[in-house]
Amino acid sequence: MRTHFPKLIALLALLLVVAACGRPTFIFQEDLRINEALESYHPLPGYTYYYSGPENFPLAILGIRPEFRLNREFWIPVDLTEKKLQGWMEIIDNPHRNLQTRYHGKVIRTPEGEEIGIWYSPQEWSTVKMGADREVTIYSPFNTLYHTVTGNEGGFP
Repeated sequence: MRTHFPKLIALLALLLVVAACGRPTFIFQEDLRINEALESYHPLPGYTYYYSGPENFPLAILGIRPEFRLNREFWIPVDLTEKKLQGWMEIIDNPHRNLQTRYHGKVIRTPEGEEIGIWYSPQEWSTVKMGADREVTIYSPFNTLYHTVTGNEGGFP
């Protein structure tokens, strides 16, 4: 078994490299300005907003630049007002969350570095796919994240 272990490691490493070469990588880049703006109830201008999860406790807030079209299969459009943000932020209460459930503000970028939009969620990243005519598909957080964040059993209420 010991003689096969190094070969197994080398094979796994090769498979990871081949898998990584198959698709472009979209970047979720940490940006504390997103946290600061949203947590002080100020939607950032220049985005069309969506959320995922229960309306009273979103698991992600997504802002998309006007140059892109979002495949809305996984997202619910929202008119993100200061009042709406205040209600969400009082429930999310990010400054008092532990590190595992803290929401992170991220800028979503194409592999070439162009900004697609912003992301605010305890999930650090998601799958992004670029389609024709700049249509972007961004998967929403896992249903099980609701349990992790709220402590409630199951998925969404």
